[in-house]
Amino acid sequence: MSSSPFSFTANVVKGAGRGRAIGSPTLNLALPNVPRTLRHGIYACRVQWNRRCFSAAMHYGPRPVFRAGNACELHVIDHAIRRAPVHVTVEVVKRLRSIRNFPTVEKLQEQIARDIEQTRTVLSALP
Repeated sequence: MSSSPFSFTANVVKGAGRGRAIGSPTLNLALPNVPRTLRHGIYACRVQWNRRCFSAAMHYGPRPVFRAGNACELHVIDHAIRRAPVHVTVEVVKRLRSIRNFPTVEKLQEQIARDIEQTRTVLSALP
């Protein structure tokens, strides 16, 4: 697991709405803006736009449960986004795990909840 933070800025693009449909809405980032050195996985991050900073869990890579290709998606924790920003700056704090397939959407939802809790724990330890 990597624990050295780095940042990148990315444009926000329209997604398919799967995250919202399963109760974990996301901001979808333009893949060309994601650093090529970033490994596929789930990450604890801080995300910033309009001079405000939020905690976020990030998924980068394929979406096997939905049989879909690569995406970079941020679930902003404890914040309802009324209007998606044009671009965001992402501070990648820690890689939490690899991408995994799940037998059902419900099992994926359970793992997302655990990922969010782990993100809260990781980010609460930061200054």
